[in-house]
Amino acid sequence: MISNKLLADSLPLIGAGLGDKLGVKINVGGNQAFTDGRSYIQIPEFDITSKAQKDAVLGYMAHEAAHIKFNSFKGINTNNFNGKPVLHSLWNIIEDLRIENAMIDSMIGTRKWMDQIWINRKADGTRPPVTNEDNPITVLCDYMLFTCRVTYRDQQYLTEYLEAAEEAFIEVLGWKLQMKLDALIHPKLGEIKTSRQAFNLANTIFDLIENHEPDEDEPDSSDEADNSDEADNSDEADSSDDTSSDDSDTNSSTETDDDGSCSNQTSTSDDSDVTPDSESDTDSQPSSDTAESADPSKHKAAIEQLKSLTSDDDAFDDMSSFVDSLAIMPQTEQTSLNVPTATSVSRHLIDDDSANGLLSRVKGSSNQLTNKMQAVVEEELRTKRRTAKSGKRLNTRVLHRVKSGDQRLFTRKTEKAEIDTIVEISLDNSGSMDGYLINVAKEAQLSLALALEKLNNVSITASAFPLDHSSKGVYELKRESDSVKSLARNLSTLTASGYNTPSGTAMMHSLKTVLASKRDRKVIMMITDGSPDGSEAVPLANLIRKAERSGIIVIGIAVGSIANYKECFYEFFNHAIFIQDIADLKKEMFSVTRKILTES
Repeated sequence: MISNKLLADSLPLIGAGLGDKLGVKINVGGNQAFTDGRSYIQIPEFDITSKAQKDAVLGYMAHEAAHIKFNSFKGINTNNFNGKPVLHSLWNIIEDLRIENAMIDSMIGTRKWMDQIWINRKADGTRPPVTNEDNPITVLCDYMLFTCRVTYRDQQYLTEYLEAAEEAFIEVLGWKLQMKLDALIHPKLGEIKTSRQAFNLANTIFDLIENHEPDEDEPDSSDEADNSDEADNSDEADSSDDTSSDDSDTNSSTETDDDGSCSNQTSTSDDSDVTPDSESDTDSQPSSDTAESADPSKHKAAIEQLKSLTSDDDAFDDMSSFVDSLAIMPQTEQTSLNVPTATSVSRHLIDDDSANGLLSRVKGSSNQLTNKMQAVVEEELRTKRRTAKSGKRLNTRVLHRVKSGDQRLFTRKTEKAEIDTIVEISLDNSGSMDGYLINVAKEAQLSLALALEKLNNVSITASAFPLDHSSKGVYELKRESDSVKSLARNLSTLTASGYNTPSGTAMMHSLKTVLASKRDRKVIMMITDGSPDGSEAVPLANLIRKAERSGIIVIGIAVGSIANYKECFYEFFNHAIFIQDIADLKKEMFSVTRKILTES
């Protein structure tokens, strides 16, 4: 049984698996966390010490992947943010709400990961609530942020943050602006479906702030109606002002969505109770103490400060603050490796004659391997009998035990061993394997695949590393569902012309492959001449040790002159065999068959 330790502790493998599910490239390594916002996420390989830490880091991955998956910036001219940090901050908050809800709808398990970010920050005190001593943009954005998260992301454990933000907002910016803002956002926040709609709402809020006068008369119901119309008109006007020609179709369709979903719902929504009427809803009025302490001049100064902000450095992005907090987590000491994206062999390079010749050469040796392995399997699976203290069948041969008080009188069959195994066979395609060695390695990989696949409940995958003209790429030669014949055809394209030997990176691919399989028993076999690149040596050894601690069996198959320096090979592989040709493979494999298939 494979333990969860390897998967739980290995961010590269987790990131690669999550990236595959989401269609996003997630690399783990380096010393910074960032994303290009289009297709790529980078995160350091932190030394995870708790499940809470792991889930929070996964939450960051899921959050940033959601920006990519759900098209942040689609339909938006980013020049609109230049010199408008308040607008940019408001859009960040609303867009984060949109993409997180979309991600949860798409992959519900990501909810607990993204929630864990805030649970951890609240618990460790790295994210204190806002106060009236903070600057106006922080007060405004915290009120928007926690309104979104508590009311529209259902993160109720953040209620105290929302309450603190509301108190600070009234103190710093005034309750009149709060009423106007609530009337504007509550009918719309739950209906945001596109990045463009998020921008339009942010732009409307921005205009509200720009036009607000703290000492003006309290707004009446007609003022609120005007605000609703203003919001719709702002969406339309902003859409027509967008100078990006590539988004013209998107903008047109967005206007239709906004027209129908915002202004009409203001008068008919079931949530009308959260849209306060300044003349009739006394609950929305501030307390007498707050009203008496209200200082229009202070509010006006705060709003003027908001209006005066023009530096992009003033923009509020709370996820960036979380990323900064990750820096306090220690990183692993080992050299980090990225999980490579597997590449398929180019179809036009396949040589069918060469593939058929390879199949013919290994057919005999493969059959002999199968017979040897099958004999081991049958011996292990043979039903054995033992005596026990209870059972349904009495063993008449041991009735004499009654005189001595021995109660083991019954015959019981032992349970049969189960075989449910995936074997990943990785082949070194580097330049040092050129000539005779690559031919031996190909025959060994194909012979093993043919032999193992004939056994019940055993599946085979195969790969080769590196690519012909790439530094650390990996070829995917055979998936679990592919035939062995397809492996022979793919092997015909390999010429041992790789520029280096990225054995550690190849091991990352192999680990990802076996962990993705539903088979209970996981085995990795690597055929190589035993000389990994210097930068890959330590990561390779560390990965093998970690895999073995997690119950994965790793066996090195050394070809060539490395047999003269076995101690060097054993520095990486605790379990190894050494071959010079395919005949040696038949002899050596018998010694490890039990370990591969049945040994617990």
